[in-house]
Amino acid sequence: MKQILILTCTIALVLTITLTGCNIGAEQKAELENLKAALEKTEGERDDLKARIGIVTQTRDKFQEQLTELAGSRDQLQKQVGELAGSRDQLQKQVGELTTSRDTLQNQVEELTQSRDAAVAKAQSAQERFDKLETKLQIETQKVRQLESRLTQIQTAIAELQDKINL
Repeated sequence: MKQILILTCTIALVLTITLTGCNIGAEQKAELENLKAALEKTEGERDDLKARIGIVTQTRDKFQEQLTELAGSRDQLQKQVGELAGSRDQLQKQVGELTTSRDTLQNQVEELTQSRDAAVAKAQSAQERFDKLETKLQIETQKVRQLESRLTQIQTAIAELQDKINL
């Protein structure tokens, strides 16, 4: 900006001197040459500044594009974070439900195990009673056979006695 102002002032000064129509002396010619050199230098600086401004503008535009891309990426990542948080919440809910279901099933297993153990104990008790009753049955069956054998002997003896009496 400062250099553009210097350039403008220099141009205005050169025009003023040129338009006055004064006789240009040696001093004035030297001053004119100095002014022309200053003008060329200023124009060179102006062109350099324009080139630099172009470079800075290009760099700014690239940074702006990168910023836009990064903002888009950020928005996408925030969306993904939101989705992941929703998935996490849903999974935590499922874990809670599964934990409750597991606890219920464990209670049922414990109850069934207790029922099975009670049934096994009853079955063992029944088996023991059955074994005792079977032993008693065998003993009683043996007694009945002995009694039947004695009965048969007695009946035979009675029949013999009746035959002896009838004879």
